[in-house]
Parts: sequence; C-alpha cells; structure tokens
Amino acid sequence: MKKIVMVSLFIFLLLAGGIMIISSGYLNTDQDTLKYEGRIYSNITELDWFEKEKSSYPKGKRIGEIKRNSKSPLLMRNFSATKLPKGTTLYNTADAKEGITPLIILAETESGSILYYRWLPKE
Repeated sequence: MKKIVMVSLFIFLLLAGGIMIISSGYLNTDQDTLKYEGRIYSNITELDWFEKEKSSYPKGKRIGEIKRNSKSPLLMRNFSATKLPKGTTLYNTADAKEGITPLIILAETESGSILYYRWLPKE
C-alpha cells in the first residue's frame, strides 16, 4: 500500500511540475532567445519601445558565438539559441563593465545586421 501511495504521489508531482513548466512559457518554441552566463535573453530588436533606444547600445567587445541550437529555452546551455544560426557572433554593448553580466547583448548576423537581446528576469 505504501508503495502505491508513493508512486501516486511521485506521478502527481511530476505532472504538476510539467504543467507549471508548460504554463510558464519555457516550452514556447516561437521565442527568439539565446543563453549567456546562465541567463535567457529575448530578441527585442523590433519592439516599438526599443526603436528609439537602439542607438544607445553601440557594439562593444566580442563575447563569443552561438555554438548550438535548441528548440526550447528550458533545454539551452550557454551560447545556445533558438533562432540564431551556429557561428553568429555575440557582443557586449560598448559601455558594458568588465565582470558584470550584461543587460543587452548584440548579435551580428552573416549579412551584418545587428539584433538586440535583453535579459528579461522572471518575476
């Protein structure tokens, strides 16, 4: 009887955790995200509120490149992206301070376009 209760409890917790993950948006494969230093960054390049801000974030020092692709932010490792191709170069902003994880990361595509990614902490 104890075994059945324990297995039932385990299954319930597993299902409840899965529902929470799904409802939190972590499995949204439409998001354009990348992971850097354990943080998930979302593409904000074309958001209306950011249009006037772009010039405030000039390209700074190279910090790496995309090494792998992932379909879900939940399964990402550092230097992974959901939409950027492997090899895309990532940069800090020009005013980024050494040793501080950046709020904005720039990605330069093969065509030379600059995409802006912002760390959006979960509340």
